[in-house]
Amino acid sequence: MKSISLHDLIVQLQKKSIELGPDPKATVSLYSELGLIPPPKIKAQESSDLPPEISYPQDTIKKIIEIKDLKKKGLRLEEIRDTYALDYVKSAIEEIMASENEEKLQELAILLSEDNDKLSSVLEAPILKVIETKNSKELNQLLSLFAAQSFYALNESNELLESYNVNEARKSLFKSIFYLSVICLRLARNSKNKVLEDAAFETYDKMVLGPIDRASKKVQEEFKTSFEKYLKTKKIGS
Repeated sequence: MKSISLHDLIVQLQKKSIELGPDPKATVSLYSELGLIPPPKIKAQESSDLPPEISYPQDTIKKIIEIKDLKKKGLRLEEIRDTYALDYVKSAIEEIMASENEEKLQELAILLSEDNDKLSSVLEAPILKVIETKNSKELNQLLSLFAAQSFYALNESNELLESYNVNEARKSLFKSIFYLSVICLRLARNSKNKVLEDAAFETYDKMVLGPIDRASKKVQEEFKTSFEKYLKTKKIGS
């Protein structure tokens, strides 16, 4: 794959009117540290007096433009990584909103109006069921479902990478890890493998709990106004 020097990368982005802030090199480095673009190749110069040569894959230009487009839509860098969690949370809330269960709707209205972590806890409940259920038949069904979700998402990520759709590929990869970390945590607990359980929980906390919590806080504000209007049309609680 062709590469481009850090200097030329910045020049090309500036020609395309892509704003990289007061320190473009630091901005590019940050994107790399967050995993939004590939890590750079660093090659030492023959003379120790000269700084090392830093280069990136040629398509990094396209990837940074995609990142900027996502940021224009209101997504922070962390949210670009967590787009699947946002989809998961919004889907869970919309499913409740489509319900005819008045008690669930009123509970959701309270959760959306409060500034605490109760909403994310409720949305994590289906995932915790996989980890904590003692019903072996139910567990096998849930593990099979989660494994299928992980497998299909991984295949989708690979296809997206082949077409250089990096941000969507990362979203699918997160989805795969999302489900896989839950499976690994449950299996580690079943086998009483403490080392695997600790490693699985660390990934679970980073890739599932953290993103769901951040996504829950984001959508709370988005849903408050629309949900209040929805309750008025249904005349719930009046």
